[in-house]
Amino acid sequence: MVDISRAIPVSAGKPFGLQRVCQVLGFLRSTIYAVRARASTNMTPMIQRRRGPRPKMPDPDLLKAIRDDLAASPFSGEGHCKVLARLRVVHDIRAER
Repeated sequence: MVDISRAIPVSAGKPFGLQRVCQVLGFLRSTIYAVRARASTNMTPMIQRRRGPRPKMPDPDLLKAIRDDLAASPFSGEGHCKVLARLRVVHDIRAER
């Protein structure tokens, strides 16, 4: 990655600076700093995980419960509110939309 902010143009005789380069190119300085930090060897990569508390039922099991409920229902085209309510009342499975 070429650092334009440190390049010295002949006409000006001094470096452009990161703020001016980002302003002209329309970049956020925080993005540049994040890219630099990721490129350094000192930073360990973050593991992508789901935010918030851990669900009580894994996603594949919840999907199977939803599909089983839809298959057992005599109605077609039910929305998520009815399905989740039935899972909560009948099977004691708590889930969000």
